[in-house]
Amino acid sequence: MHVFTVPASVAFLPTVITALVDGRLVHGFEARSAPERLADVTLYLPTRRAGRAAREVFLDVLGTDAVVLPRILPLGDIDEDELVFAQAAQDPAAALELEPALGGLERRLVLAQLIAAWAKQTRPSNPADAPLVVGGPASTLALADDLARLMDDMTTRGVPWQALEGLVPDAYDVYWQQTLKFLRIAADAWPRYLAERGKIEPAQRRDRLIEAEAKRLAAHTRGPVIAAGSTGSMPATAKFL
Repeated sequence: MHVFTVPASVAFLPTVITALVDGRLVHGFEARSAPERLADVTLYLPTRRAGRAAREVFLDVLGTDAVVLPRILPLGDIDEDELVFAQAAQDPAAALELEPALGGLERRLVLAQLIAAWAKQTRPSNPADAPLVVGGPASTLALADDLARLMDDMTTRGVPWQALEGLVPDAYDVYWQQTLKFLRIAADAWPRYLAERGKIEPAQRRDRLIEAEAKRLAAHTRGPVIAAGSTGSMPATAKFL
């Protein structure tokens, strides 16, 4: 593996693509005199937007109106259809099979329902005590969004929900104890809901797709593989790199 740095003072994509085409990025690989060699390249970029821009940059760098492009993928957002196709071409029996991810709207509404049900069960006995969940659909949906973001962060960082056990010592305020009980919605009730419907979290499915792509590359790589513009901020992406 070779690691390079692009100075902040120059345009990122043109610099990377020009170095690739001219043979300065990958030793022994030069595509300016033989642009068809780009078909053997796999190029990972941070976002889909960068991938779309890269297509135009290749045309500009090569000074042409048409060219065979590398396989360009957004790092951290692997295209499932392309991954399945690539795997099936090598081994039809090894084509990717993953549970579907839960849709965003369904996820939000179900979390809101679980929060509302939990709030009814945990109303404070003393009217002077502030409830953890304020009544009303708007506040319940807002809290569902916050909980969903926390769930995504926990999944992305690879932190198990069991880690919450030691998060709030008994000596802390009762409000924090109540907060820990509230998070049981995500730790206990939510996994059961997903299992009953045979679905998984979107962030979990993303990480599995990244892992599957890494295994595919390790098993079969025809040409240069380049990851540009990513520092591996997510554990799954860092492992992939």
